Amino acid sequence: MELIMWSIFAILSAAGLIIPAIDYLKGVRAGPYIALISTAASMILLALLMRKSGVMFSGLIRIDPLSTYIAFIAAFGSFLVVLASLSQAKDWSTAPSLYSLILLSLLGVLFILYANDASVVIASWALVAVASYVIVGMRKDDASLEASVKYSLMGVASSSLLIFGFALVLGVTRESQLIQLSYVSTQLREILVLGVLILIAAVGFKMGVFPFHAWLPDVYGGANPLLVSFVSGVVKLISIGAFIRVLQPLIPAISDYWFTAMAILSILTMFYGNLAALVQRNVQRMMAYSSIAQAGYFLIAFAALGSTKLALQAIGLQVTTYVLAKIGIFVGLGYLSRKGFELTLDGLKGSGRTMRLSGSMITILILSLMGMPPLIGFWSKFMYIFFSVMDIAPWLALLGVINSGISVGYYALVLRYMYFANPPELRAREGSKDAELYVLAIVGILSVVLGLGLVDHLVLLLS
Repeated sequence: MELIMWSIFAILSAAGLIIPAIDYLKGVRAGPYIALISTAASMILLALLMRKSGVMFSGLIRIDPLSTYIAFIAAFGSFLVVLASLSQAKDWSTAPSLYSLILLSLLGVLFILYANDASVVIASWALVAVASYVIVGMRKDDASLEASVKYSLMGVASSSLLIFGFALVLGVTRESQLIQLSYVSTQLREILVLGVLILIAAVGFKMGVFPFHAWLPDVYGGANPLLVSFVSGVVKLISIGAFIRVLQPLIPAISDYWFTAMAILSILTMFYGNLAALVQRNVQRMMAYSSIAQAGYFLIAFAALGSTKLALQAIGLQVTTYVLAKIGIFVGLGYLSRKGFELTLDGLKGSGRTMRLSGSMITILILSLMGMPPLIGFWSKFMYIFFSVMDIAPWLALLGVINSGISVGYYALVLRYMYFANPPELRAREGSKDAELYVLAIVGILSVVLGLGLVDHLVLLLS
């Protein structure tokens, strides 16, 4: 296992560091192909770690099936974004830096998912944070640069809270290894609770949890859709990893506060994200608010972490749904924009009939986010996330179902404009050389296939 881990870290770090040198010094745009090979190699190596567990590197790294599965999804998502960029970003002047930062960001995400020590979390968090700020502004248009500035300002607040929260928690527990953070004396429990709440706020910033969400609509809704697909589909997984690695071991010490905090944040986040999305006319911004609502669904499973192992399986399945859908939808929006469509409801009129393959795949992904059976989104949301809290808080599951109903309103509105509105006089056509079509086909087909017959196999990997 140590050899495999060393190989993954070496591949991603070496490739990430040499891509700019090769592209700038040799004048050859080899960056995307090096990034494709590196992410594919990482996926293969991560597949070899499935169902394995262990601690290595003097206790700094801990492997378990759930973390390996999410790491595999992160590598797969990075592969898809790089593949989509072959049509959109390959000729950008900043392309070498983009591919380098994608690989280094993925490396940081993997470190957090496998972290077993606070020092690893802080170092990985800093790596991913700085890289993602630059990635958002990589297109160098006004909207992307504005989004990058807002993202970096909110990121500074998030990172500061993370360090402050760790200072309190580690000072109370006198342990840096995350697996041992649960013990604390009664006299210092109030300080521990405060530290955990600060850590929740820090992770909530990255995840887009209400009321720490203010940056997300402007970043996800304003930056280039291709760049947003990576930030929303891969970078966001550091918040999932932080919840599992940092906060889950602390649940026994603050058990009577944990569920209340998660339930309140979940309800506020779901309702805010879905209700705000209902009034949006810009589809990209609508999907940004949808990401906030999706964070609320994750919080339902996090609320059940202290009560049932089903919550961990729910998190793993929802990560699959979320990464496939968000990467696919934002890549699809970027593709439609490149073909001349405006990313508003009026601008997407008839796009589903004009762009048949991309339109049908985007439709599948939207239906998956709705929770439409038999797609993977139905199983992850209704059969696992909502079911995980049925024994402890059926009312929270009911509120989740209500919010799923609210989300149908804006998801269905997008589909209505795509298929049932008269298209403008636009002669855009799909081409067999458009890399985005292959990405959309992959994520769309997987959403169907995983939902139809492979859910049980995924659950076995996560157990």
